Amino acid sequence: MTDLRRWGEDRRRAYLHIYYNARQAADEFDRFTRELLQYKAEVESGRKAEEHEESYARFLKVRETPKRGLRVTFNDAEIQKHRKRYAGFFCPLSSAVKDPIEALRIYRAKDAVEKSFDDLKNQLDMRRLRIHTSAAMDSRLFLQFLALILICRIRNTIQDDAALRNLTVREVMEDMETLVKITYSGRYGQLYT
Repeated sequence: MTDLRRWGEDRRRAYLHIYYNARQAADEFDRFTRELLQYKAEVESGRKAEEHEESYARFLKVRETPKRGLRVTFNDAEIQKHRKRYAGFFCPLSSAVKDPIEALRIYRAKDAVEKSFDDLKNQLDMRRLRIHTSAAMDSRLFLQFLALILICRIRNTIQDDAALRNLTVREVMEDMETLVKITYSGRYGQLYT
């Protein structure tokens, strides 16, 4: 769903794209349930965290009686209200992109760029350069750039191919690691193992 809004001091036109993801809703439901159980345990143990005070007041009912002592229960109405309002929703805001499908495509492309930087730091070992000369650094950066192009190409191929769609880039790279090209002279030519 897309909602037209006015945003900023200039009251510019902005498009709020609202997406619902059932899998994300289930994950957030579980995470929120763990948080609620943590809040209850903190109150019952008497070790309250100052940053959770607002959540205690909103999601828990605390009663203390002389006979039964401290009794902590959940405020079900507030919990359900919170889950219905926030669980599973993803809302990017754009001042330029009107179409919700296009906005999601652009967002996912940005995600690919973030993953590429993550690949540089982790898979391609760019945390520490371990070089001593400027020429070596230029060579290393150029090779990393080429490797990043190949990883992006693999990621695009995975997206386009139905058979590969369920694999990650790392899984495809591990499968490709065992491939070897052997060149014979004469009639055989090239052979891939």
